[in-house]
Amino acid sequence: MDKGVFKIMSIGGIAIKAHWSWIVVVLLLTIQLAAGYFPLQIPGAGAPTYLILGLIAALLLFASVLLHELSHSFMAQARGLKVRDIILFIFGGVSNIEQEPETASTEFLTAVVGPLTSLVLAGVFWGLALLVTPPVHQPGAAAAAVLQYLAFINFLLGLFNLIPGFPLDGGRVLRAIVWGLTHDFARATRIAGGLGQLVAYGFIFWGLYQSFFLGDFGGLWTAFIGWFLLNGAQQGVAGVMMRETLRSIQVGQVMEPAPPAGPPALSLAQLLSQYLLPYNLRAVPITQDGHLVGLVTLGDIKDIPQEQWPSTRVDQVMTPVSQLRVVRPDEDLGRALQFLGSGDFDQLPVIDPTGHLVGMLTRAHILEWLRIRDTLQLPPPAGRSPESKVLS
Repeated sequence: MDKGVFKIMSIGGIAIKAHWSWIVVVLLLTIQLAAGYFPLQIPGAGAPTYLILGLIAALLLFASVLLHELSHSFMAQARGLKVRDIILFIFGGVSNIEQEPETASTEFLTAVVGPLTSLVLAGVFWGLALLVTPPVHQPGAAAAAVLQYLAFINFLLGLFNLIPGFPLDGGRVLRAIVWGLTHDFARATRIAGGLGQLVAYGFIFWGLYQSFFLGDFGGLWTAFIGWFLLNGAQQGVAGVMMRETLRSIQVGQVMEPAPPAGPPALSLAQLLSQYLLPYNLRAVPITQDGHLVGLVTLGDIKDIPQEQWPSTRVDQVMTPVSQLRVVRPDEDLGRALQFLGSGDFDQLPVIDPTGHLVGMLTRAHILEWLRIRDTLQLPPPAGRSPESKVLS
């Protein structure tokens, strides 16, 4: 999803981004509304008016989707979860929350607030539409048509997201309820994910039936939505199961030994000749008196002109430790893997309680470790008790 994504703005410290597919959908929706919906609602207004109204309605629809996602994100932040960003794309939007909720109540509140926001928006738009109905002039008719459309679509969006199948909001609400009753997060995920796959197959088969037996090729869009939901359910369940399995493994059991660390006063030219090339490294930790103070990657160096490498100090280009994601040897591997999956980096420095660098954890090393365990058919480690997560 990160490829083809560009940032639009920030709201409340949350980066709002859009995938290129969002632009395509806005344009297609504008044309569809201008060709079909608005001519029926406002006869004789003219093609330019219909296109303008279509664009306004399409943009307000995605503004509604953004409010839906912001409600998820703000609730997650209020419950102590870190929100990475919100991405608008072909199917609407998604809030990227960096970790799974620690309690069933957090899961429930974070999930249910989105559909409720859409339903409230539907009511607000419908109320505004009533204020300008019956319209006494063309601008009033145009406003009523836009508001009625937004009311209807937000109502459908709220109902759709309440379908009890993961990864939809309704599936997460269901998972929260099952989790609260059973105190077993993994079991709740399997149940919600299983229902999510059934819902997805329902969309796929109904869409194909519409297309090939009823002659309505709009059903292909329904089937495509089902395919998207199926992938989301399968990947979501697999990811949670993997993290739950890894929760009993500590970072210290998997981390690589700490690579050679350089001092902050080193020049980039020295860093290249003494560390990166001799040790075949892509990132070098920077330490002072044994304490980690930053990290320099190949990306940091290549942005500096080569003629400036001898005169540029490492501490001028490094990412300081305050901006790094670091883990400790006694933390569980599942949480560390979640950090790796949610960030734009390939390694996590491992530090002890005093701040000394003791190792590095990389995606490649974790995958190789898992591959070896799978090759040797080693049994999975005993997981934590299902009572470790309970309803608050």
